[in-house]
Parts: sequence; structure tokens; C-alpha cells
Amino acid sequence: MITFDINGAIVEFDDTMDNYNSIRKQFQTYAFNISNQFEEDCLNNAHTIKQISEQALAIGEGLIDSIIKKGVETIVTYRVITIDFNIFKEQYCKKYLDYARLFNNLMKEHTNSNNRGRKNNNVTKFYEIKPIIKKLAEYIYNDCFNIHYAIIDVLLDHNVSNVHCYIDNKSIRQANALFNNYKDGFIGKADECKVVKQIISLNPYRQDIYEFFIKEDGDFSEEIERLTDYLGYDIKEYKATLMDIYIKQLIESNCVIDIESSKEKVKKYAKYIGCKDDSIYITRIDAIYTFENA
Repeated sequence: MITFDINGAIVEFDDTMDNYNSIRKQFQTYAFNISNQFEEDCLNNAHTIKQISEQALAIGEGLIDSIIKKGVETIVTYRVITIDFNIFKEQYCKKYLDYARLFNNLMKEHTNSNNRGRKNNNVTKFYEIKPIIKKLAEYIYNDCFNIHYAIIDVLLDHNVSNVHCYIDNKSIRQANALFNNYKDGFIGKADECKVVKQIISLNPYRQDIYEFFIKEDGDFSEEIERLTDYLGYDIKEYKATLMDIYIKQLIESNCVIDIESSKEKVKKYAKYIGCKDDSIYITRIDAIYTFENA
């Protein structure tokens, strides 16, 4: 059992959910690495839309196949040994894979656009290619990540009971409704912790709820950051954005005239949202004060 204390709301994940989260997080990492590899290779080697249209489909499908193989490896670790690459791809993965269709649509769109503009597909500026490659990398990311759903389908079909199912649409809708009511202030103070626990338990994979909780309720104990790290999200960047906004508000209100008071406020706010890098922002206040009084 994994436990998190989200500002008084005790959220628990049992072993089955922990196993599901491990699979999901692993394929999130695979998807990130593979899509970045695709983008880097294409940016270095493709110089025209024609080259992309001729090469990127096979490259992308090859990379996705490599992650499908990772899926089979994962399935075997759960003692399901009657599913090989071909069965897994054809019977389980196909409904989650959309790269080929989206690739063809994107290439058709750009080919038609070039024909209307009478451009030569062999002569293309870099700034025209880069967005296409980024979009294709996004398609590859989605397909590779979605393979984890197919893994769960296999495990469920083979009565593997120690892995939780992925979050279904009903749970997502219920979590969204609860969060909307919480965010709009319709939940009484006495029920807030219970509702926060329900929101996260129903669908822990909605990142913006954690951003809202940090902004509105803080993250003194850094438990929200620990939870998001466990789920595969990096919340530190959002905390850095909140610090930037807070310092900007301090400057605009002229509080920075009192440097020691401003530094203390920055330190307290960093502690409130659970930002460990308060020294960076205190140094920034020093720099602003020095500039203002130069």
C-alpha cells in the first residue's frame, strides 16, 4: 500500500494500482524517449517534405514496433506466455495505434498545400519541416504510450488479478464533476478532504488538479510533489512558474523597496507551495534591489 497525505486527504494506492502505475509510467518513459529519438533523427536527416513523406512512416512504425516488443516482455513477466509479438500487435494493439492514418493525413494536407502554392517538395525551408516532424513525433508518443492499455487488456483477458485496470471513462467523468464542484466552491469545508481523496482515487492522472491544489492550498509537506513524481509528472516547473508570478507581483506592488521583508515573503511563499529552490528567488530579489538602487 502506497500512501500520500494531500493536505489532510489520505490517498492510498493498493498493490494492484501500484503495479498498473509502474506499467503506465514505464511506457510513458518509453514513449518520451522514442518520440524524442524520432524527432532528433528526422531533424538531422530530413531536409525536404518529400524525404519525410518517403521515410518517416517506416521509421515511425519501426520505432512503435520496438515498443510493442517491450509490451510483450512486460506481459511475459506476469506469466502470460501465449502472446507473442504478432498476436499482441494484431489482436490487442491495433485499436490503439493511429500513427499511419495520421501520418498519411498530415502528408496529404501538406502536399495539397504545396501544390496550391506551387512549391517544390524538394526545396523546403527548415522552419516548414520542423512543425511537421514535431507533429509526427507527437503521434508516435501517443501510440507508444497507448500500448500500455493493450498490455492491461491482455492481462485482464488472462485473469491476471494483481494489476489494476486502466482508468475508465466513467471514473474520469465522475472525477471531473467532483473537481469542478470543488473548484467552484460548492463543497463544504467539512467534506473537502473526502472529496479530494475521491477525485484523486477516481482518476489520479489529471495533472491540472495537482496544480490547482498547490496554488490554492499549498504543498507544505511536498506530498503533492511526491505523488506527482510517483505518477510520472514533474510538478517542479509549475511551482517555478508560481514563484515567478509571485515575485512579479511583489515588484509591481513596490514591496521590493523593503528588501528584507520581500526576501522573507518569498521564502514563506516558497515554503507554502513546497518549492525547494527558494535561494534562487531570494537571489533574484537581491539582484532586482541592486538594479533599482544602482
